[in-house]
Amino acid sequence: MGSRSSLLVTLATCIAGCAATPLQSPAAASIMVTRNPPGRECRFLGEVSGSQGNFLTANLTKDQYLVEGARNQMRDAAYELGANYVQIELENPSENTADDSLGGVYSSTVIGNAYFCPDVRSGKTSH
Repeated sequence: MGSRSSLLVTLATCIAGCAATPLQSPAAASIMVTRNPPGRECRFLGEVSGSQGNFLTANLTKDQYLVEGARNQMRDAAYELGANYVQIELENPSENTADDSLGGVYSSTVIGNAYFCPDVRSGKTSH
């Protein structure tokens, strides 16, 4: 039974490595993530970041899922601060350039500044 359990854990880990990290709070999906600076009326709450991927799961995960998972993790961090707007400061997909046979993105990191903007729901923010 021990080897069967180990196999199931390994299989579950591989499958989990294939998908984007899901949002921990569905409400975090409403946070606006953009490269645009926030309006003057917005209040800075803190720096937030997210990352997904590693060398072991790189070949099992689509590049877009790595980026999406990193952004989801960042949105969750912003949600915990009470933010509704995040300005991306750095988005860094790490690529394997040492070995062409392994190519592609193997992890993604995104860093941003979290804000609370009173008018973000209406789509209005003054710059």
